[in-house]
Order: sequence, then structure tokens, then C-alpha cells
Amino acid sequence: MSYVIRRVLQSVVVVFGVSIVAFFMLFMTGDPTEIILGDGADHMTVQQIEEFRVKMGFDRPWYIQYASFVGNAVRGDFGYSFTRHQPAFQVIIEKMPATIQLASIAFVLSLLISIPLGVLSAINPHKPIDRISTFVALLGQSIPSFWLSILLMLLFGVKLKWLPISGSGTWQHLVMPAIALAAFPIARNMRLTRSSMLDFMQKDFVRTARAKGISEYRVVTSHVLRNSLLPIVTAIGLEAGFLLGGSVIIETIFGWPGVGREIVQAIGSKDFYVVQAGVITLALIFAVVNLIIDLAYSWIDPRIGFGS
Repeated sequence: MSYVIRRVLQSVVVVFGVSIVAFFMLFMTGDPTEIILGDGADHMTVQQIEEFRVKMGFDRPWYIQYASFVGNAVRGDFGYSFTRHQPAFQVIIEKMPATIQLASIAFVLSLLISIPLGVLSAINPHKPIDRISTFVALLGQSIPSFWLSILLMLLFGVKLKWLPISGSGTWQHLVMPAIALAAFPIARNMRLTRSSMLDFMQKDFVRTARAKGISEYRVVTSHVLRNSLLPIVTAIGLEAGFLLGGSVIIETIFGWPGVGREIVQAIGSKDFYVVQAGVITLALIFAVVNLIIDLAYSWIDPRIGFGS
């Protein structure tokens, strides 16, 4: 129980740190009143601008504003979107299903491809399948996601005309964004699975299992793979945050109507309340997923206890 409490407190600290960054984003580029009003300030008198500043609370000391921001955020109140004309948190919640859908498909795709290929590489070292997998993994980690996205669009969208370039609504719209988003996790998990399994294959308990006549399939699945899962699960936990954060670029390129694209559009229109709501919501999801992964460690490896 103490471990769980400690991890929950650590997650709260992470979200608290993100809230500080999100709050001061509004002040880092200048007077928030002028930022929010934009060109509209040119058509307002000095008195009107000052009245707006008082109305928004920007005349108060920063620490009072931050305390008010945190208090409202805990209740789900991140302010009002000036472009959407609705609460900022509601804007993010409405876009969240699309982001979760894209991230979930990319997540499943990365696991279905990376783990089997990593296992095949580990049990066939220096053979053609291992060399091909290693080359694919290096390629996947080297190509930036935005460049891969453009290549996919040019090949499957423009040249072959198999898939729509942007938008949403059908499963075809998901194919290219999911591949672009899953490319890096596939490469990383593949290499991690291979290296972790190769390390455990040299352990004495694996040699003993083989000496007892246990089938190679059971040796690989029950002894090697399970013991290799801990670093893989750690990477998978971080991958959830990567997929949510990486979706900002992918969603913008492919016009996918998710939180990432909404945040980028909000930055362009200086709708910082939507940006704050989006950043904190994504950070909260990331912290919760990593907490779940940490608690799963003891099931994967009984030698790790909650008290450690």
C-alpha cells in the first residue's frame, strides 16, 4: 500500500509540474491581455483593455492567479475558448475519442509487429530474419515521423491513390496516421525485445531448462520471454505517452480531428485556455497509464515487491 501511495504522489507531482508550465505559457510571450485580444486591441480604448484585464484577473499577482487556475482546473474548469465559444475542457473532451482511437490502433499495431519480430530475431541470431528485422528497426528509429507521414501520403495517397490523404470517418483514414505514429515504437520495442531475450538466453536457468529436455517453445515462452518482459513493459508504458504526444504532429499532418490538431490550431489562434486544458489532460492520462504499468511489475516479476 505504501508503494501505491508513493507512486500516486509522484504522479500528482508530475501533473503539478505540467500545470506550472501550462499556466506560464500564457505569460511567456508577453501580456496575456494583448495576446488574447490580438488585433482586436487596436479597436479598443485603454480603459476597455484595462477593464478586460481586470475581468480576466490578470491584474492580480501571479501566485494568486496560479492558485485560482489550479483550483478551477481540479473542477475541470480551464476557462472559456474564445474561438470555439464553449468551455476549453469541453473542447478537449470532444476531441479526445479521436486521439485515443488513433493512439490505441497505433499501440496495438506496434505490439503485434514488434514483439513477434523481436522474438524471431532473438531465436535466429545473425540469420536473414534477424538482419532484416535489425535493418527495419534501425530505419524506423532514424526516420522522423513527419517525414514518414509525407512519404506515406505521396506514395499511397497521391501516387497510388489507395488511401485518403486527410480527414476522418472511415478505416482508410486511419491507416497512414496509425503507421506513421507506430513506426518508432515498433522499431524501439523490436530492438529492446531482441536484446533483452538474447541476454536471458545466456542465463544458467535457461541452460538448465534445455538440459532437462524442455521443448524449445516452452523455454522461449515460459523462461526467456516472460523474464524479458520487464524492460519491454517499461518501454510500453512510456510508449503510451509518446503516442499521445506524438499524435500532435501526426494529427496535424493528416488532418485527424483529435486533441493534438486542436492544440496546434489553438496555438495559432492564441486560444491558450484550450492549450492549457489539452496539455494538462494529456499529462494526466500519461501519469495514470505509467502508474498502471508500474503496478503491473509485481505480476510480471514476483521478485519485485511493492515495498521495494
